Amino acid sequence: MDIVNRLSPRRFRTYDDLLAFISIYDDRHRTAAYRRLLRRFRHRIRNAVCMEAGCGLGIFTEELLRLGARKVYAVERNRLLYELARNRLQRYARVELIHADVRTVCPSEPIAVLVHDFYGMMLYDEELWVLEELPFRPELVLPNEGALVAGLTTTAAVCDRTVTPQLFRLFAGVLVSGLFDAEHLIGCWDVAHWRFGEGLRLSPPELSSYDGDVLFFYLSVRHDGEEICRAGHCSNWAYVWTPRCGDRFHLEFRRRGEYGTEVLFRWLA
Repeated sequence: MDIVNRLSPRRFRTYDDLLAFISIYDDRHRTAAYRRLLRRFRHRIRNAVCMEAGCGLGIFTEELLRLGARKVYAVERNRLLYELARNRLQRYARVELIHADVRTVCPSEPIAVLVHDFYGMMLYDEELWVLEELPFRPELVLPNEGALVAGLTTTAAVCDRTVTPQLFRLFAGVLVSGLFDAEHLIGCWDVAHWRFGEGLRLSPPELSSYDGDVLFFYLSVRHDGEEICRAGHCSNWAYVWTPRCGDRFHLEFRRRGEYGTEVLFRWLA
């Protein structure tokens, strides 16, 4: 789904976020994985004050209520999503819905559990950094960890009649998502790792000892080291592909404007 007419940057962002949430909620595997994670921590949620940061339509706010939360702050910055959440959540007396950037919210009581999904396709290319700028400290963040996993494969294994090896090599230095239907591949390296309270750590590997002319990346959402869900299994996130053009690469995430992050990637000589 794409917006095809010209809009102001702010209005485009508002509607682009709305389309993104449609895609997120269409990913049933991701939603089920998050529900399982919340239920695993029902003992921490019961009778506690909780928050859903970036609540969207509020489905995990409802799950927190079902698990016995005493109160839930549902925080949503996007105006359209806030209105949809209000229609859904206004019947719940234990929900306080807030239209704001979560970085500006100062709850009147400690937050025991914070639920979020700020992961991007490349782990840190959406808004995970927002959690590093909270004006309060939740006792538990769900999920609290994630990794960008990388691996090598061959053009013989992934290319087809349409995306031939010759065509694929034209993308040298370019990261392309969803190019191949080979999202069962398992990577070897965590090239980026994020954990709440510790921030982002980058560790691109040295590839000289490994075979393969295709480098791929995928997101792994984790909690305390255990994978909760990942690209390939969850349709909301795709694998990212690029031709191998060396044995070392530079990867960087740079904040862009008020929201969002851009990915910088290049092969090193």
